Amino acid sequence: MIPTGGTGGKVKFVIHSAETLRSAALGLRDALVARGLSPVLHGVTCTPPWHVSGFMPAIRARVTSGEHVVIDGRFGENAALPAVALPSGGTKIVSVVPAQLSRLLTHADGAGWLRGFDVILLGGSAVPTPLIAEIRARRLPVFLTYGSTETAAACALCAPEKIWAGEAVRGTPLPGATFATNADGVVTIATAALGLGIWPDSPIGNPWTSGDRGDVADDGSVKISGRADRVIVTGGEKVDPARVEQALLATGLIKEALVLGMVDATWGEVVTACVIGPASAEAALRQACETLEPAARPRRYVFVPTMPTNASGKPDREAIARLTA
Repeated sequence: MIPTGGTGGKVKFVIHSAETLRSAALGLRDALVARGLSPVLHGVTCTPPWHVSGFMPAIRARVTSGEHVVIDGRFGENAALPAVALPSGGTKIVSVVPAQLSRLLTHADGAGWLRGFDVILLGGSAVPTPLIAEIRARRLPVFLTYGSTETAAACALCAPEKIWAGEAVRGTPLPGATFATNADGVVTIATAALGLGIWPDSPIGNPWTSGDRGDVADDGSVKISGRADRVIVTGGEKVDPARVEQALLATGLIKEALVLGMVDATWGEVVTACVIGPASAEAALRQACETLEPAARPRRYVFVPTMPTNASGKPDREAIARLTA
């Protein structure tokens, strides 16, 4: 049982079996082998090992006869980057979340440390536009991933060369995975890597309705546009926070943005933006959001030096809610 759902709601546990975990590991292996990489996957855990991103590197190594190490993934500003002892043969993989990659790139030797890996899997939350630009400028071997605890981590990859070329970010399904969308535009996923259920008594259908909105192209690739359940209802109007975040990040004035609805006696919810950047940027951010419909324009702004995150590196919505209250 692997815990999930800790970014704001109650923690739940996804039930997996040896077969579902093996399917997930082999799907990633086969996708990388198709690119000419070794089928032996060496993995590094630098997120909590009880979360799927920290757990699966060990499973991949076990299934493919690779090796696995655990390191401190806090990557402190004044701390030396951890040494990673992996064999020279095989495919060396590190899995990180955007906050970790951003911290690594502030180190003088961070890019060099990252290039010690053949594959950098980046997932766990939306990747800020400035970070995509850094990946492109440094030509890092970053694969943007889409997946969840239910799919035993990655079930689709966007390859580095597509990022370097500035192409739209779309995920190519791993072998054995199939994407579709339902009538509401929510992505469904069919794969042998799907968990068996939610503990204690909620089954997971196959295909599974992910809760993520997106579109699936004729070639099977998927583009995720945001969580279906993140919709903010303010004054009776529905607001997609992902669109607001994109408008804020497009200014280039801030590093990260998270938009959420805060409880409000008058409006039900009020659109609130928590951003990493200088408070002096507020006027320009408000001006940029004038292109959005009035209901979508943030009424409140909170400026923070770092985005509060939980143990798995995802935005901690409860902590952010306290800051914006």
